[in-house]
Amino acid sequence: MLGMIAETEDGIVGRVLEWARQQQDIQAVLRTGSRARHDGTVDAFSDHDIELYTTDTDRYEDGAWVEGLGPVVVQVGLEGPWENPARLVFFEGGVKVDFQVVPVDRLAKMTAEGLDDLHERGYEILWDREGAAAGLPGATGTVPAELPDAEEFEELCAEFWFEVAHLPRYLARGELWVAKSRDWTTKELLECMIEWHALTRRGADHDVWYGGTRMRRWAAPGVWDSLPETFGDFTADDTLRAARATADLFARLAREVADAHGFPYPDRAEHAIRPTLDRIPEL
Repeated sequence: MLGMIAETEDGIVGRVLEWARQQQDIQAVLRTGSRARHDGTVDAFSDHDIELYTTDTDRYEDGAWVEGLGPVVVQVGLEGPWENPARLVFFEGGVKVDFQVVPVDRLAKMTAEGLDDLHERGYEILWDREGAAAGLPGATGTVPAELPDAEEFEELCAEFWFEVAHLPRYLARGELWVAKSRDWTTKELLECMIEWHALTRRGADHDVWYGGTRMRRWAAPGVWDSLPETFGDFTADDTLRAARATADLFARLAREVADAHGFPYPDRAEHAIRPTLDRIPEL
């Protein structure tokens, strides 16, 4: 029986490579994420993001194969970004690995057409059985971002004001959990506007990270300091207060983006909905 994997750079990597060499369908093993970028962001809690390139993805649809790497505490099976099997695993001892099991043909596609955004951030070839990954282009470390067009901007603004308009209604009903769920949707829309605002302020080549990662670094000055007010506690009054702060920040950033690019801003929606956030209505 395999023992616990050591939380060292060679611990999990060595275990995976030893196992991969014994699987005739595995043609290459790549690593992505912070451990592949070598940009100084790795810490004690950094995942190991490992890609297994195979001629037979069907073999990895269930998670039995993961048990061959070490004692598993818990694992979750998902569909990966290329409609591939993915396994997110915590091993005993706390080592966490996100596995992507990818058709080996994807290496040829990236060699011919260029890297996707994930690999453009940085990758390492940990092992290559017959050179399938040898022709991959080098990673630049950055991913080009795109500013919205007028239609995309309008749709995001409409969705924001539509979502935030629900909050006083759910709070009036005492549906605090539902209100918090809708509130998080407004935060996701705010995140997108923060990205667009940063690109507008600093140029389209400014590097904004996915999912809010490193936002403190890439958001425009003052934005990060405004965010604490947009999060409330688990009470109706504070949830509504945070919604007002969220709406005010969204509106300020959206107007600046609209002015810079000549987009129309939905004043009518803001003027109709913003006042409803001032108090919880009576049923």
